[in-house]
Amino acid sequence: MKTLPRLIALFGLVFSLGVGFSVLLMLSVQAKAPITSLDASPPIFPDNPLLAPAQGAILADFRPGFDWADGVDPEGSPISYTLVITGPVETLVVTTTDSHFIPTTYLANGFFSWTVRTVDAAGNASAYQPPFTFTIQATWQGYLPIVMKAPPPVCPITSEAVYSLIPVDNPPADHPDYLHGDLNLSLRGYNLTTGATGLVDYSGSTDSGAPQLAGLFEPNKFPGINAVYRVNSWNWACGAHGCPDPAITNPPVTLISLRITPGEPIYIPERSADIYGGGYKALVLYAEEQRITLGYVRQDTVANGYAVHLENICVDPNLLALYQSRVKADGMRITPIALPALRNNQALGTALSDEIGVAIRDRGAFMDPRSRKDWWKGY
Repeated sequence: MKTLPRLIALFGLVFSLGVGFSVLLMLSVQAKAPITSLDASPPIFPDNPLLAPAQGAILADFRPGFDWADGVDPEGSPISYTLVITGPVETLVVTTTDSHFIPTTYLANGFFSWTVRTVDAAGNASAYQPPFTFTIQATWQGYLPIVMKAPPPVCPITSEAVYSLIPVDNPPADHPDYLHGDLNLSLRGYNLTTGATGLVDYSGSTDSGAPQLAGLFEPNKFPGINAVYRVNSWNWACGAHGCPDPAITNPPVTLISLRITPGEPIYIPERSADIYGGGYKALVLYAEEQRITLGYVRQDTVANGYAVHLENICVDPNLLALYQSRVKADGMRITPIALPALRNNQALGTALSDEIGVAIRDRGAFMDPRSRKDWWKGY
């Protein structure tokens, strides 16, 4: 009778071993199964996908419609679009599954650029298309019942200020000024980010001759920061003139909005070194009604010295007219090259609203404009 339990136990052991071996064999087979490849192909657009607003259009609508051709994903994945609209006051970044968009808020009068890319469900993104530019010149109308709305701020159209040209000592910019991603900051765009809305203490050496942003105001001051932003990088290999790439993340902040009183005069960030006889400190590398780019060397580039971008300002109409007098209709420089230059404590315009945007660069690289040791010494 004792042999029967032993036989049963032995049978159970053999059965258990068999089941275990089967499981191991099955896992081994699963481990050797081929791994399917992930979708790595970005969606594509047909040629010339940007449709409306058309390049160079002048619109009388504060809420224009944006339209572009449909993208196609080679893997058949669902796609969405990222639309970037950059204007004189702000940059809008919109994600949509439609190939058209109408803003839900009113845009301001002024110069705009827009571009779009497409993204598939796996996160593969196409390059941004070469941007189109357009201008809004609209007027507010009243309807019954009358609803009172504050119109967008407008810039002065007359001035008594006098400005001068100085010669530029290197070849001219190699792209039209309004399509140049190093001169016209609106082409890059910038996005609201998180971070300290105050001055930041960085370690390291300092340049005693760096432009001081307190010089934007007279008397000099640190007025406070409303918000911080990240400027987009620029891909020169995209199209004939380049296009925006993802935001610059190092340093973490590359543009700030400073508090100001609407209509308050704005001056150049002060610097001790002259770039030309007569006390000239900065060169106007680009100007349009509501933005300006300053260079602190006498060269038609941001690559060889300091440069400052100012946004949401009213460039003095006489300064703007003088700059435009040195640019041909196609956006290229008139030769011999001469551009407006400015001295310390010389007003270049006024504040459009209650804040201005400021970005600063050193040999082309965007820097953190909150750095106390570099741009705000003594504050």
